[in-house]
Order: sequence, then C-alpha cells, then structure tokens
Amino acid sequence: MAKKFLFTISHATSSPLESIGILKIASNMKAYEDDAEIAIFLLGEGAQLAKKGVARTISMELEGATANVGEMLEMAIEIGIKVSVCHAFMPGAKQEDLLEGVLIQASSNIGELM
Repeated sequence: MAKKFLFTISHATSSPLESIGILKIASNMKAYEDDAEIAIFLLGEGAQLAKKGVARTISMELEGATANVGEMLEMAIEIGIKVSVCHAFMPGAKQEDLLEGVLIQASSNIGELM
C-alpha cells in the first residue's frame, strides 16, 4: 500500500517561503518515493496560487538561487502530486481559470486525499 501525505498551503505573497518550502518538500518526497500519494490542498491566501499566472509572479532567493512558486507548482503537478484548491476561497472560479491539473474541491473532501 502506497504511503499518503497531505500538505496544505495557506499563504502566497505574504509568505512565499511557506509555499516554496512545502512545494520543495512534497516534490523531494515524490522523487524519493515515486509510488507515494502526495496531495497539496490550497486554502486561504494560498488558494490564489491556483489561478493562472498568479504563482509565477511569486519568487524569492533561496539557497543561492531564485525559487519561483509557479514553476515549482507546475513541476509538482507534472510529477504526479495532486493539487486541489478549496472552493470556499475561490467563489465563482471556473476550472478554465485555474492552472492545468488543479482541481476545485470542498474542504470536506480533505479526508479523501489522506
């Protein structure tokens, strides 16, 4: 049985280090154990990262290089990390408004991700 991990991101521009740190940890875990089921749930301010174009505007210097949240989020999706956004923080949003691979879900579905 595959191991399951769930991360939440609740910050975006106010604390890019939180987003970058979680994306880095989740991606490293997936690279180490490819069959692990890893999910990221975006809520609060972090829900804004799901919108097309937003996450790519957030970057910071980390470990001598520029870390870009958008690039990291897209890479996470490409390597099989499931990314969902809480519908309560995205009123009126349509799937086509979001990054490819991001799903809109209710917070009541968090249990299914675990």
